[in-house]
Amino acid sequence: MDEQEEQEEDNSEEAWLQLRPVEPLISQCCGSGCSPCVFDLYHRDLARWEAARANKDRSLLSGQKSQSCPSQLNPETFVGFRISATEKVTKDTYHVRFALPASSQLGLRPGQHLILRGRVNGLEVQRAYTPISPAHAEGYFDVLIKCYQTGLMSQHVESWRPGDMAFWRGPFGAFCYKPNQHGELLMLAAGTGLAPMVPILQSITDNAEDETFVTLVCCFQTFEGIYLKTFLQEQARFWNVRTFFVLSQENSMERLPWSYRDKTRLGRLGRELIEELFRSCRKKPFALVCGSADFTTDMAKCLQDVGLAEDSYFLF
Repeated sequence: MDEQEEQEEDNSEEAWLQLRPVEPLISQCCGSGCSPCVFDLYHRDLARWEAARANKDRSLLSGQKSQSCPSQLNPETFVGFRISATEKVTKDTYHVRFALPASSQLGLRPGQHLILRGRVNGLEVQRAYTPISPAHAEGYFDVLIKCYQTGLMSQHVESWRPGDMAFWRGPFGAFCYKPNQHGELLMLAAGTGLAPMVPILQSITDNAEDETFVTLVCCFQTFEGIYLKTFLQEQARFWNVRTFFVLSQENSMERLPWSYRDKTRLGRLGRELIEELFRSCRKKPFALVCGSADFTTDMAKCLQDVGLAEDSYFLF
């Protein structure tokens, strides 16, 4: 092999190594069980790279990649959406609106979620969020995001301004609501765990042929911290919807408006209240639970204690 051939071989080897997929960091996995996960995509791309390298398929070295930009959601590829508005709804929670082309729809079914990608100080992070806008919303979608003082994604979100781009992939989710699939839904939500309940609830009340009864229990620390008050009050006016609030850091009902007092409990949601709500349901309910990991675990145990089998509830 002459000197020129050796140089070409070295360059080829270096080019192959530059094209080798980079293994994701743990922080890049949102932990919500999405399929495909970032690690699934990595192993898929790594297998393709290894096969092409073994076969000396030099097409990977051409450097020619598709310049086309996907115009709709894709589970494997992040798509950019422009931020059209941001609103701080509580001291640590933002309501963000993203623009869609013309009168297009996002294409999520009630119950599905998306993965958001962010980059902070050179570190990429991914987190799962459920849009709260109606499934039929045209030209936009809305997301409710709670920020934490030390959260990397929180730093990314707090830097957003109207006009910025955010990158999402999806949809994902093992639960997709179907009209009249269950006689009654018992929704147990804590904080931003309210998000997946919102499009499901709205899809029910928007559909005159869906006669599903809904009992929605919203858990927050204080009355001021309740998200989407106007929306929840409007939904509670429907004949088939009941809403309840559980406030863990309120000491007295006197601070609450009269319209909330009859449907609010102080303290924490536990077996006693769940059993009371369960007994007051018109039909045996199918339960939906979303909140922190501890909240979800506690609620699953309570639901089992009151007689619901594992196939009669879903944990987001």
